[in-house]
Amino acid sequence: MITVKRSMAWLAFFMVFVLAGASAAAASPKIGYFDLQTILDQSKAGQTAKEDFKREKERLKVEMEEKGRQLKSAKDDLDKKKSAMDESAKNKKMAELQMEAEKYAMESQGKLNKLSNDLMSPIVDKTLEIVRTMGKSEKYDYIFEVGKGGIVWATEKDDLTKKVLQELDRSPIPSKK
Repeated sequence: MITVKRSMAWLAFFMVFVLAGASAAAASPKIGYFDLQTILDQSKAGQTAKEDFKREKERLKVEMEEKGRQLKSAKDDLDKKKSAMDESAKNKKMAELQMEAEKYAMESQGKLNKLSNDLMSPIVDKTLEIVRTMGKSEKYDYIFEVGKGGIVWATEKDDLTKKVLQELDRSPIPSKK
């Protein structure tokens, strides 16, 4: 009789742990992550955007070199005329040339920054749309982006990067308005 009671007690004790474990497992969140930089580097749209950016950067580099030659020519002319100019006028003209060169360099960098944003933001927006859709349809509780989420370590089974990359490559990317 005592062994039956003891067996029943152990069985009850075991069932409590099994049920508690099952409810804890059911309550554990489904978490995934993805690497946006990998998606931008490997997606068709990202590669096209990088090629477009590289072409524009090269075009601006050629313009900068031409502008540099023009400024050097203007400086050389100034050096030739320096005997006819007073020191103050020469310094003023040199400062103007320097400011013009710096202004052009800043404008070129601003153009590149804007171009990068214009090329990449539609891809980023589409990627986030895909991730949100995937999160809802596959019932994820949380999806983190590796670069922004502060993930130090995660198992590969939770990595959604390849799935997002495949979906992005199948999706049209709207152009920036």
